[in-house]
Amino acid sequence: MQGAGLVLTSYQDSLVHAMDITANNIANVNTTGYKRESVTFDTYISRPEPTQTFQFAVENGTYRDTAQGPTLMTGNPLDVAIQGQGYLAVETQAGIRYTRAGAMQLNSEGEIVTGAGDKVLGDGQQPITLPSDAQQILIGSDGTISVQSGTSSSATQVGKLVLVKFANENSLSPVGNNLYASGEAPIPEADGVIVQGAIEQSNVQSVSEMTRMIDVSRTYQQVVHLLELENERQSRAIQRLGKATA
Repeated sequence: MQGAGLVLTSYQDSLVHAMDITANNIANVNTTGYKRESVTFDTYISRPEPTQTFQFAVENGTYRDTAQGPTLMTGNPLDVAIQGQGYLAVETQAGIRYTRAGAMQLNSEGEIVTGAGDKVLGDGQQPITLPSDAQQILIGSDGTISVQSGTSSSATQVGKLVLVKFANENSLSPVGNNLYASGEAPIPEADGVIVQGAIEQSNVQSVSEMTRMIDVSRTYQQVVHLLELENERQSRAIQRLGKATA
């Protein structure tokens, strides 16, 4: 394949990845705490000969939009939405992971867990356990968890949700179940605010993503058409060359 075909093929591969990323965003438009992703590309210039210049599409990586998603009030006392920076740490079978999906519940042992059953970690990276006779659960804006137990009229602190952040937030790798892994050590986040009885919705805007998908699809079709024209051009050139040398 000659230079033009190689350039078009590199562009085609880039569009396929862009389509995959956009489709994943649309699939997660209703996923709690999900952050929209996009892929960035650059141009690689190649000069195989002094008179030739080819510009190839080169992927620079996937970028995560960390903008705040809308807050949805649920009324569930164990649900929390994070306003500002910060992630909750959870204990999984694969190790500690991080999430902004604050839809929580209690397991059979009274521990606060995610919807997937992973334990939410508090101070000292320890699970948070509520007493079995807890009547009312109060979660402060700083993450402090207090409960009223039995017939007591006063609330007792039983734990605290801890928010962490990372120097490079886009270094977080998605690992499923709305969890992220990081090779960086987490940093305590003091400015994030926790809202009880609410969850942060996805920051994906479905109309924008659908428009982007249509644009990528149309561009892909144009590239396919150009590749077909290039293949026809090469076929004609080979036929002519064959006749000339016959």
